Amino acid sequence: MKKNIFILVRVFMGFVLFFVLLLIERAGIPYRASENNSLLVDNTEIEHYKELSDTRSCLYMTDSSDANAVNANVQFTAILNDMRIPYDYVDVSTDDIPDPSSYKNVVVGLKDLSVFGEKILDYTQYVQDGGRMLFWLPFEREDTLDIIVGKLGITDISYDLAMVDYVRLEDGFMLGKTDDNYNLEEYYESSIEVNLDLDSEVFAWCADTPLIWRRAYGDGYFVVCNFGYCEKAYRGIYAAAYSLLDDVCIYPVINASTFYLDDFPSPVPKGDGTYIRRDYKMDTAEFYTNVWWPDVLSMGKAHDVSFTGLIIETYEDQVSGELASNTDVADYYYYGNMLLNAGGEVGYHGYNHQPLCGPDYVYNTELGYKLWESTDEMRDSIQELTNFSTGLFPSSTLQVYVPPSNVISDEGRAILTNDFEDIRVIASSYLPGGDVYAQEFDVEESGMINTPRIVSGGVKSDYLRFAAFSELNYHLVATHFMHPDDLLDEDRGAALGWEYIKGTVDEYMTWIDESAPGIRHLTGSGIAGAVQRYTNIVTNIEEEDNLIRINVDGLIDTAYCMVRVNRGSILEVSGGTISHLYGNLYLLEINENVVEIEIR
Repeated sequence: MKKNIFILVRVFMGFVLFFVLLLIERAGIPYRASENNSLLVDNTEIEHYKELSDTRSCLYMTDSSDANAVNANVQFTAILNDMRIPYDYVDVSTDDIPDPSSYKNVVVGLKDLSVFGEKILDYTQYVQDGGRMLFWLPFEREDTLDIIVGKLGITDISYDLAMVDYVRLEDGFMLGKTDDNYNLEEYYESSIEVNLDLDSEVFAWCADTPLIWRRAYGDGYFVVCNFGYCEKAYRGIYAAAYSLLDDVCIYPVINASTFYLDDFPSPVPKGDGTYIRRDYKMDTAEFYTNVWWPDVLSMGKAHDVSFTGLIIETYEDQVSGELASNTDVADYYYYGNMLLNAGGEVGYHGYNHQPLCGPDYVYNTELGYKLWESTDEMRDSIQELTNFSTGLFPSSTLQVYVPPSNVISDEGRAILTNDFEDIRVIASSYLPGGDVYAQEFDVEESGMINTPRIVSGGVKSDYLRFAAFSELNYHLVATHFMHPDDLLDEDRGAALGWEYIKGTVDEYMTWIDESAPGIRHLTGSGIAGAVQRYTNIVTNIEEEDNLIRINVDGLIDTAYCMVRVNRGSILEVSGGTISHLYGNLYLLEINENVVEIEIR
């Protein structure tokens, strides 16, 4: 009898062991939390929201009566605020032209200089006496410009405009320089045709047309940005032009790279994908398990990237009534725990793939989505999603929400902010278009952190390539997302095949690592913590002889600044550490409230 009991116990223990091994095989090695998650701080620590120093060292001039200047002003004011340039704002259509002598730098955000009249000579004298003056837009040819062209280094100027379809960079000027040009989409005649004298330093070209140059005049400098594309995707060009003004230009950056996997984990599509079957002779589920996911993990390991997966509970399009829970969870355990174990993170994408848009929302473009019947049902969908997700991953705090197709209504954002305290981050899109919720990198006073994604997928696009290059130089940031089902959608490159898409993503990761050595690869909550610190920092920069002092307010623990050294070289840094990036660009890590940089 005892022997039989012993045999039964052994059989039972065998079944238990088999079951445990099966769970391990399906779930991967148990989850260990990523250090990235610890970067988020409590909202009470955020006291500043991109505030500027009280010492207004820059004069910024625009013209609200000119459509070109108005359009450019949206981008230019954002750039000045993000770079923490303390500026006074003057609208020349309503304000008098001020005396520039009390300012270190003057920035002109208008094309037509005729509004200056004879006062343009006061400004050239200001530069001759040591001031720095930036023209941020291509000029319009008129009499006032003709008075000063020689002082700007221009020897010949045409009434014609040059076609600008790419940007070619001089060595050492901007991060991300390659042997190839950065091509523009939907290009046009945007820049003045000029020839420059030999004393002009040119930093960017299109064919023979100089796009950015600097010309010494007396004890000061003129900088001219002859680019003309005033869109969000090109802000890095204007930021780089501004950074040529000061002997040493210092401005806060985020210093983060983040890669998102939308719709992952999610219900795995059944059946075949045309191009998956063509290339791998597998159905979709086999491809996900045996090819796509191992390749993604391998890329992450090679580049020290920890992915942020965005969970979808179901692809049913139900938008009212009681929402059913998904009980088919084996793939969620398997993929989710492997993602977490690789140092990644899980965030929210949606109960289903219907954006949080209620009955009053009107789509500008037809995306094939339904509208939720009420805000209560939108709220219920997020509650069901959180119950489902936290049940799967009880040791993980899900804090990031990515709107389906980057679309979300004001009511949807209010629900996330007010009713779900664990959701602290919305990662939508950086670039605007259609119904997209376009964001800045910032923290709202409600505490919600915005961490927009810049580029996506594995299809090479000149526009997205330029945007990625631009943001690396503007915020020192790179954000990207892709879907496991890209191979099922021709619009996302399915016909090109996974090997091509994988190669493009790997090439992009390599470009980031080589262009910005030491950039931090963070998860979705990690970059949110970086944005908190970036938003909160206020810098007041003082210069005396060969010493630059940065008085920092709002330092949580560490913060980062981009440094361009136009004159001299860095001898010593206290209160932080500095590392070389490229050319005369450096990355400053701030560790104390006062940082001193000694310049030779």
